[in-house]
Amino acid sequence: MLNQLKKELKPLHEELYSHPIYKAVNDSEKLKTFMSYHAYSVWDFMSLVKFLQNHFAPSQVPWRPMEHKDIVYFINDIVLEEESDKTEDGQTMSHFEMYCMAMAEVGANADKPFSFAKSLNHQSLEAAFTQFEINPFIREGNEKTFSFLDSNKPHIAAAAFCFGRENIIPNMFSELLSQMNITKDDAPLFYYYLSRHIHLDSEVHGPMAIKMVEILCGTDPLKWKEATEAAKEAIEARIKLWDFILERLEGKKEKAPSQELSNLLSTTRDSESLRE
Repeated sequence: MLNQLKKELKPLHEELYSHPIYKAVNDSEKLKTFMSYHAYSVWDFMSLVKFLQNHFAPSQVPWRPMEHKDIVYFINDIVLEEESDKTEDGQTMSHFEMYCMAMAEVGANADKPFSFAKSLNHQSLEAAFTQFEINPFIREGNEKTFSFLDSNKPHIAAAAFCFGRENIIPNMFSELLSQMNITKDDAPLFYYYLSRHIHLDSEVHGPMAIKMVEILCGTDPLKWKEATEAAKEAIEARIKLWDFILERLEGKKEKAPSQELSNLLSTTRDSESLRE
């Protein structure tokens, strides 16, 4: 069943890995634009991770042993790195915060996605979308991610996580690193973020994510069918995001939200201000 799923995903993978967006990120201004939209995919990835952690390794008192020890280790390891990884200079921060720092480093507006995420401490997701005037297309992509969680079916969330994120990131980010006309000297933290994910997801997280899907689907044909559809939808959502960002890079711009035109974050702002 896994082989059939991979076979059905192959055309989408080929479309994704050959997307023209990787070459289109060819100067610093286009990198800023790319990151300003991609940041929200970096953010919603964490909710996929936490949903799966709540299934395999929930926080519960009194504690009791859980099944699938390898998966418990894997998902907790993912959360550890996603929520509290180390930068090259030894700072501890989440990968989302690291991405925001990388945005600040190149002069992009890191305040907007960071403040959006932080506002969820005191308001609903719907209210945050409205307050921060999140582009409707970006919002649609985030809502697609949350639709997998709203199904309350772990095998669907796992398939979106595995085949729509973990297993496509190494090739996708490798293409971006090799084809974009931005050097490591231009954006060192962005390079570190991409390289870190390529290493983690290709060598450790990818294989374990597949095992997680296999455990959750078992021999149930319906679950494999639903997992396949979720995987397709997740990859299609990423292709649509790349299409959308490519249009912005090519100058086919709609009227930008007011916050997109102001409040550019100074590259001299230190990392602590983003982690308050």
